Amino acid sequence: MRCLFSLLAVITLSACNFNVTPTFYVRDVQDVISDNQPIDIPIFLKIPASDVDSCNSEIGQVLGILTTHGMNGTLLSCSTDEDNFFAVANVEFTASLVPSKFSQADNFTGIVALIVEEAEGGVYYLNLQANPKLPKAISDIENALFFATLDASQVGFVITINNDTRRPIDLNIYDSFVNGIPTDYGTFEVGPRSELEIRSSDVGANLFFDRGWFGVADFEI
Repeated sequence: MRCLFSLLAVITLSACNFNVTPTFYVRDVQDVISDNQPIDIPIFLKIPASDVDSCNSEIGQVLGILTTHGMNGTLLSCSTDEDNFFAVANVEFTASLVPSKFSQADNFTGIVALIVEEAEGGVYYLNLQANPKLPKAISDIENALFFATLDASQVGFVITINNDTRRPIDLNIYDSFVNGIPTDYGTFEVGPRSELEIRSSDVGANLFFDRGWFGVADFEI
């Protein structure tokens, strides 16, 4: 699982950090809880490539392999980064919100998912999980593409929780950077029509790669 999501740093750019940046909405989480059905949402990622001229071919091959494993992505454009040093592919994937009685889910369509796990006393846990099919997809990418150099240590996770309701919600968040402030465990209020940025610590990222998921937050309803 160590290489689980490092396919997103597919080209030999080990010095180029890459962030996975899904935004999840409170109303979607509420719908998942009430309907007990998953929801798919778009996620837009910037993936490093070797150069602009090769970007379409390189990223296209990676997306083709992912598609064979049921994880679709669309290459939107290729450009250079802000420093005009690296090429960057702008890609649309799918992320999922999935109800589960456990910390993980066996199957979903998104490349990552926010697992909504019900506990006792009206408490719900939010866990970020990789698609269970990713390990096989990664193996196929490594075997098929000579340019794919995978470096999980360069991948970070920045999760935004958007409270698109009219009521505040309290989130208990652990071992993360919350709006840039480090916390081991703390309660944060997300006001109506506002959002909270949760950047995983190295511990959280390592858990994601080692076991396939890490805890983001919990809350009560």
